[in-house]
Amino acid sequence: MENNKEEMPLGLGFGLAMNDNAMEHFSNLTDSEKKQVIETARTVQSKKEMNSLIQDIAKM
Repeated sequence: MENNKEEMPLGLGFGLAMNDNAMEHFSNLTDSEKKQVIETARTVQSKKEMNSLIQDIAKM
């Protein structure tokens, strides 16, 4: 079975796909930084929180 810790949460993937800045900034992160963002996204409890995370990524 695949390692699910590497899998991007759907909300994060959709959010990045909808925000070019966030997608560009995320793609420029190191692997460990990406893992940190993914772990943070796993703790998100609402759409509003996910939108806030996406905005934070866009501002990096």
